[in-house]
This record gives sequence, structure tokens and C-alpha cells, in this order.
Amino acid sequence: MERRVRHPLPRLAFGSDGPEPSFANPTSQLCTAAQCLEPDYALRCREIQSAPRFNRKQWEFAYILQVLHVRGLIRQGARGLGFGCGKEPIPAALAAQGCTIVATDQPAEAAAQAGWIAGEQHAATLDALNDRGLCASDQFRSLVSLREVDMNAIPPDLRGFDFVWSACSLEHLGSLRRGLDFIHNSVKCLKPGGVAVHTTEFNLSSLDETLEDPNCVVYRRCDIEQLVEELRRDGHAVAPVSFDPGGSPPDRYVDVPPYRSSPHLKLRLEKYVVTSIGLIVQAGEFT
Repeated sequence: MERRVRHPLPRLAFGSDGPEPSFANPTSQLCTAAQCLEPDYALRCREIQSAPRFNRKQWEFAYILQVLHVRGLIRQGARGLGFGCGKEPIPAALAAQGCTIVATDQPAEAAAQAGWIAGEQHAATLDALNDRGLCASDQFRSLVSLREVDMNAIPPDLRGFDFVWSACSLEHLGSLRRGLDFIHNSVKCLKPGGVAVHTTEFNLSSLDETLEDPNCVVYRRCDIEQLVEELRRDGHAVAPVSFDPGGSPPDRYVDVPPYRSSPHLKLRLEKYVVTSIGLIVQAGEFT
């Protein structure tokens, strides 16, 4: 039975803020099909040994890497901090290009309770972060360290990084507010001028109602706009947000469980249509 469901997206004002976002020159933006067809998208997918497809999780990894590339942060000796890394390919891809990385994940007991270990989404060992062989083993071990970190209580010694990132982790911190607070706290880990790149779940169905479960939350446009206002008030720069969800056929497919790998840009999560959003924050002079 065909599991792709073609729906008109809810008539919300997401597409009214200028042209569809570009992958080559990313701002804070939603995941769209057109970005997955750009040449730079294929380059970033090559770095993680993943064939390009219409998949929002792949887009999140590629988007984070592209933001760091465009901003000149992937270079020999740059220091990066990843949150909730699980078994994602980003630490190894960055180490392969000379970055020194601290990869973090939640403590094993908490990960087991949340089901991440059973779902093979938790990195118990450093080698699990290089299971695709993206980086030579000796180089990987010299440049990457793995540390247990509760994202709701970031240790105060994690400071002075050139960049930080997380890929769809902050929506699992217990509440909408906790995820926003995490972004604020992650910026404190940066040196002045450093860059934070985070992706999370975005609600395309409603400007008002949303999912707020202890295990997963979905951010609305108003939540994102509130976060941007708070960060700018604190002296940080936030890349302008494009809420354009795209309008091509792959953008109009809404995947339902059991989810497929492509097209999987929009999905049904309970009663909401959800996609991914990426956010870029540059730390101000005082962090």
C-alpha cells in the first residue's frame, strides 16, 4: 500500500517572506526539495557518504555542514562542540577536514530510558561516531573526544568554541521552553563571533496548537520568532528566518508511519504536519 500521502499544506503565511531558501547560501530556513537538488547539497552528502535524496534528516546534516562551510569554520584547528550527537556522521566529517571536535550525548542510563539505545541512536563508544569510516582512524582519535552531557545542564567548562551544533535533539528536552533555553545556553559555549547551528521540528499545521509532550515537542512560528527576539535582545545575531515550505511535488508529500527514506521532507506527527527548520546564531561580543 502506498504510504506517501499528498496533502495541500495548511494555508499559513509561511511562504510570504521572500524567495524559497537557497542551500548554497543558507539562512535560518525550512527544509525544502529544491535545496536537495542544488550542487552544494550533493557535495555535503558526499562528505557523509550518503546519496542525495529528499529526506529531512539527511538535509539537517547537510545543512549544518553547509552553514559551517559558507562561514569558513571548517578549517584546520577550528574547535567544534556537538550536542546529542548519537551516531550522526558530522563529527567524523568535520575531523576529516582538520577540526577538533567534542561530541556529546546524554548519559547511557538516560538514553536507555528514552529508547535511544534500543533504537541504535546512542553512541556508547568513540568509534561509533566513525562507523562510516569518514575519517582515518588515527586522525579521528586524535581530533574527536566523546563526552556525556545533559543538554539541560551544560557543564560550565565547555566554553570558547568556534562553532556548536545539534541535529534534531533539542525537541526532546522536555518542553518547548527547555529547547529554547538550550539554544541560549549553547551560545554561551562559543567564543565571541562563533556560530551555533541547530535543527529542530517545525509545525506546518497550526500557528497556535502544537505537540508538547515530555518526549517530543514541535515548534511553531511564534516560538521561533520569540527565540529570535530573545537572542537579538541579548546581543547575538540571528540569520533571517525564511518560513517558506517549498511548493514542488516532493514538498507536498506528507509521509506517515512507517516512514520511508524518500520523499520524507514532511511527515505526519500525531495530528500535525511537521518538517525541519535550521537556525543560525552568531554569538555577540559577550556570551
